[in-house]
Amino acid sequence: MRKIIIILDGLADTPIKQLKNKTPLEVANTPTLDYLASKSQCGLMYPIKNIAPESGASMFNLLGYPLNKYPGRGPVEALGAGIKLPKNFLALRVNFAKVQKNKLLNIRVQPPSKQQLKQINSIDKDIKLYSTKGYRGVLIINKKLSKDISNTHPGYKRHKNFSQAQKVTNKIKKLTGNKKTIKILNNFIKKLNKILKDKTILIRGAGNSLPKLKKLNNWILISEMPIERGIAKLAGMKIVEHTLVQNLLTTKKNVFVQIKGPDTYGHRGDYINKIKAIEEIDSKLRPLKQLKNTLLCITSDHATPCNLKRHSKDPVPYLIYNRPPNNIKKFSEKACKFGKTIQGKDLMKYLK
Repeated sequence: MRKIIIILDGLADTPIKQLKNKTPLEVANTPTLDYLASKSQCGLMYPIKNIAPESGASMFNLLGYPLNKYPGRGPVEALGAGIKLPKNFLALRVNFAKVQKNKLLNIRVQPPSKQQLKQINSIDKDIKLYSTKGYRGVLIINKKLSKDISNTHPGYKRHKNFSQAQKVTNKIKKLTGNKKTIKILNNFIKKLNKILKDKTILIRGAGNSLPKLKKLNNWILISEMPIERGIAKLAGMKIVEHTLVQNLLTTKKNVFVQIKGPDTYGHRGDYINKIKAIEEIDSKLRPLKQLKNTLLCITSDHATPCNLKRHSKDPVPYLIYNRPPNNIKKFSEKACKFGKTIQGKDLMKYLK
């Protein structure tokens, strides 16, 4: 049976006082999701147990790949952005940030101008900074270096070979780990800061290799984000540009869809616009009520609670349409807790 997995990025939340202790998903008017839930097997899922995951590691895990093969955010982001990696490399994911007197004012700002990037990329012939999407970028060092370094991004703590979200502070974290790698990076960032003046880069997810994975050849990916595109390339998925939901009804391939909306407003603590984003998505998903001979799963890669303004360890709701329903009428965190709780690493097994 054909499969469709739709990931609503950062969908899940926790009760909000201003919403009478309900979540944005509970408050939102979601007739499509509720209809699908009533015809589905529903429950809660921990994307990565006991971890507040970033999206890349979460998607990797949801596709059934072992996390010890995850190469780090940097190489995957570069791959997804179409950046050619040299034979020997160290790649890091970058946030462009605003800084004043060593204090962070904003961890998500627009990238440097083309002229500034040109100046930055003349600092060292072996180090290149790329702007990818919005406030995101990738730093590539054309040398054989250790990946064993910490993050400077205050919102993500390195956990083995991936990062987990933590409380954001206004201080740039000090690099720790391999001394040679740290020296090269600190020297480069010091010179970069002189060019950018009131901006800097926050780095995380260092990696120096790409794994060989079991291919998902009969799958296509629909996502605009470099991280999901990078994982899709590793998995052998075909990447297609933005596709109308209506087209999901006709394609014969399995489809993995990632929709960003709710996560953005969760990071801002903007529960009003998170509700609106959920309702807009629900409206666009309406044609899915016509699905036949398809196993549809709708879930999230992580929770992004408005109260925290970051990812959390909380479970996320899921529905599997075309499976025996378990009498859950509302697609929400509270309603789905009466269904089965599963682990993200096992999702693909449940869709067999």
